[in-house]
Amino acid sequence: MFSKFSAIFAADFVYWFYVPNSVWCLNIIKKERVVEREVVVKRAAEMFAESGIKAIRMDDIAADLGVSKRTLYEMFEDKKELLYLSFKYITLCQNEAAAASYNQYAGSLVAILEAIRVMRDTREKYHRMNVNLKKFYPDLFEKLRIEIAHEGCQHLCDIINGLIRKGLILNDIDVDLSVTILYYTLVNIFSDTSNHFLPNNVTRSEAFFYTVVNFFRGIATMDGVKQIDEYVQKQKLEVKQ
Repeated sequence: MFSKFSAIFAADFVYWFYVPNSVWCLNIIKKERVVEREVVVKRAAEMFAESGIKAIRMDDIAADLGVSKRTLYEMFEDKKELLYLSFKYITLCQNEAAAASYNQYAGSLVAILEAIRVMRDTREKYHRMNVNLKKFYPDLFEKLRIEIAHEGCQHLCDIINGLIRKGLILNDIDVDLSVTILYYTLVNIFSDTSNHFLPNNVTRSEAFFYTVVNFFRGIATMDGVKQIDEYVQKQKLEVKQ
């Protein structure tokens, strides 16, 4: 059985369209700053990512925001709830970045590959945060893993079905099975034991992108393969430059 390390992020790349519709507000009233929940979640996510989820206490977050710890506990049941919302916020930010890239090529296979590239490039930033979540909050890790995997895989199925209708993906594939295989392959690549089976000098990011490209080549029509090959060639040229 392979490790579930980074499983909550392995499906991020397939669920990039939901963008939080929130306005971050910050007002100063009397001596203590009055903050919105969204402001606290945003700042807590930044602090957890910078210093680690074990090192950052509720006292630290309160002091940084200029509010009392009591105020935080009026907003959130405990640190665990704030952690949960912080991870959801980080996921949504990643999705937003990928969505911006995806929309440049909407309706093509290149759109998926470009969005995946963006997700791959930002993934390592939250490596330690994810490791610590699994170590110190395994139940929360599992909850997030299940939620994001379900949402992400369902979304990718919808996208692939759309590309089938456009004639870019073969119409006789088992979409659910294909997405499931891809998802768990990527989970394994970004697991904490991946270095045990990856060839020397091959990074997780390289293995991730190689797997995705060849997965889509395998289920694409001739027109789809042409789009993929042109995209890969362009990436190679950019690397050389």
